[in-house]
Formats: sequence, structure tokens, C-alpha cells
Amino acid sequence: SSLRLQLQLILRRSRKDPDLDPALEAKVVGASRQVDKLARLVVQLLDVTRLQAGREMELEREALDLRALAEEIVARFEEDAEQAGSPLRLRAPAAVEGRWDRLRLDQVLTNLLTNALKFGEGKPIDVEVGREDGAALLAVRDRGIGIAPGDQERIFERFERTGEVKSIHGMGLGLYIVRRIVEAHGGEIRVESALGEGATFQVALPPS
Repeated sequence: SSLRLQLQLILRRSRKDPDLDPALEAKVVGASRQVDKLARLVVQLLDVTRLQAGREMELEREALDLRALAEEIVARFEEDAEQAGSPLRLRAPAAVEGRWDRLRLDQVLTNLLTNALKFGEGKPIDVEVGREDGAALLAVRDRGIGIAPGDQERIFERFERTGEVKSIHGMGLGLYIVRRIVEAHGGEIRVESALGEGATFQVALPPS
């Protein structure tokens, strides 16, 4: 938190300087994004530690529009998507309201988008929010390397990764945390995928 605040202060002051070197600003912005990624990793490691100790995932439910949350997070990822060459497309035709933990669902979509950008091979990524049979639906689809049938259950376990991604860095925590958050809400997550055809992660949540 201290490092993030210092970077924000440097950025605000530098933007007031008419002689600012654009390269310096870009470096500070890049450093801020790396700090955000580190912060997310720390949160995930803390979550894993609590779950290993037998503690339940704690939720702070509030009235929430899933569409508005998705719009906010997709906008947050625009720069990452541009760097990855994977345009983000959001389809959310109507509000989807319920009582959920805002920060936890932010974590769910953040992890799913991070995953899609990492393995999407620079192809478009679709995010969809809607409703079906009373349940709120959230889906993230990439068109990247895909997941072999034998790996599609294993990837939701702690520290697990598919055999096709040895060259891509990661700790194998993101999908494990996503599953535990979704299940704590009384929902479920599943994946549809084939090697070379991308993957679609679908989350279904009860309204409360």
C-alpha cells in the first residue's frame, strides 16, 4: 500500500510538470500496474493460507449490479488487453442484480480476465453477463491454446496448471481461488474447452 501511494504521488506531481518526459510517466504507470499484480498475488496467498487452516471463505454481501461491476473491471483491463493484442468485448444487455460480495466477485472476474489474457494468444476475449433460470451468469471466453479434457477439473485445484503452459509464468492459484469464491456464494463454475480452440469459463450465481 505504501509503495502504491508513493507511485501515485510521483505520477500526480510528474503530470503537473510541462517538461515531463513521456517515457518517465510510462515507467511509473507500468510500475503501478506491477504493484497491483503483486497486491493481488498477496491476497490470493492469504486466501490459500486461510483455506488450508480450515477457515471458510468470508463474504460481505451487498446489493450489487453484476453488469456495472463487469463494465468497471473490463475498463480497468483495457491497457493490459491492448498490450496483449487481445481486444475485450463486453456483452451485458441488462442489469443483473443480487446480493453478493463486491470485492470477491471483482477478484473472480479479475482472475478470469488475467487468465484469458495470459493464454489467449492475442485473440479477442468476450465477457458476457446475463441471467438464466433465475441465476446470474458470468462468462469469459478466450480463443487461445485451450485446455485438454484431462486437465479441465485439475486446473481448479491449488497450485495446478495445465501441461501446455510450462513456458508461461504463474502459481496456479487464480482458478482455485475463483472456484472457492463462487462456491462460497452458493454458485458453480465450469469450463468448456478443447486444445487449440480456446476456453470459456462460466460462472452461475444465485441472486442471494
